[in-house]
Amino acid sequence: MMTSHARWAVFRFFTITGFLLLSLSFQAKAITLNFQGLNGTVISFGTNSTFGFTSTNGYQFSISSSDGVQDSVGLNGYVSPSGPFVIGTIQTFGSTETAPVTGSSTLHITDTNALDLTGSIEWDTITTVSGGAVTEITGELNLTAIAYSGANSDLNALKAAGAATDDITLHFSPAETLTQLASGGGQTAYSGTIFAVPEPGTWMLVAMGTSLGAFFRGRKQLRRQGDFSKKVEPTVRIELTTYGLRNRCSTS
Repeated sequence: MMTSHARWAVFRFFTITGFLLLSLSFQAKAITLNFQGLNGTVISFGTNSTFGFTSTNGYQFSISSSDGVQDSVGLNGYVSPSGPFVIGTIQTFGSTETAPVTGSSTLHITDTNALDLTGSIEWDTITTVSGGAVTEITGELNLTAIAYSGANSDLNALKAAGAATDDITLHFSPAETLTQLASGGGQTAYSGTIFAVPEPGTWMLVAMGTSLGAFFRGRKQLRRQGDFSKKVEPTVRIELTTYGLRNRCSTS
């Protein structure tokens, strides 16, 4: 049966873990920014398995909504360079075609004080799903090394997350497969979402590591206490003397 000291050690382990995870969750929060291509801008596919973004007045998209303070809504942004990004080998799974994309850029979102949030973008994949007369295309990107020195709350939340994923969505009507776009070209408007959330694995490792350390320190202390609290069993020696039997007790 678990002793009171052992129960206290287990309770302390779970309490410390809970408090660590709770405090870390307050320090870093998720943020979602939705964006839309500016009027007159498109994503353009070439005939050599490449694509890129067009700009107007140096900008390509605008933040359309946010689940944060929403002070980023209306801010404009762009990626530089805007292309070309290279479509790799296309794989087909029924009505779905997917391919890796090679290319990197720097994301810029400019606040009202002309300060830019920046981050490194690496393309991951591009996928087309054909359904009837419309093709939906999704591009996935990874955003890292986010930097910002301004006061915009939404942009600071994005910076605090440290990394994000970026999904770009576009539609072609009439429908075109990724194979057709890679070889025949085309262009269309686009929208997307930047979703940033702190890595839960990092917070878990920090919390579990600290808590496990406290737990094992508690176990070590319990073992020491157990060593000191062991009962010393007396031994009885019977000696035969010239005067008869005599009992002698010792603690050795």
